[in-house]
Amino acid sequence: MNTLAPATALLLLLATACASLAHFLWGKHWLQLPIFWLAAFMGCLVAYGLGLQFPLGLPTPADVPVLEAVLAAWLLIIVASRLRV
Repeated sequence: MNTLAPATALLLLLATACASLAHFLWGKHWLQLPIFWLAAFMGCLVAYGLGLQFPLGLPTPADVPVLEAVLAAWLLIIVASRLRV
């Protein structure tokens, strides 16, 4: 049985949590949920792929900068929410 790498699983969980909260706060249609999720996942991937990290010395479980990934996810979710989808 194949399992996900810890970094992949953490990125999926962060994106799902951010997109769910954004849809709860701003969502009007069910079509927005996958768009929010895609935006959140792309934000998490950008933060992880570029290795963005604030010099705060925060822990990085599975080498994922959690704070930076969540902030990038929310930035792209806000952009996606303004696109009137």
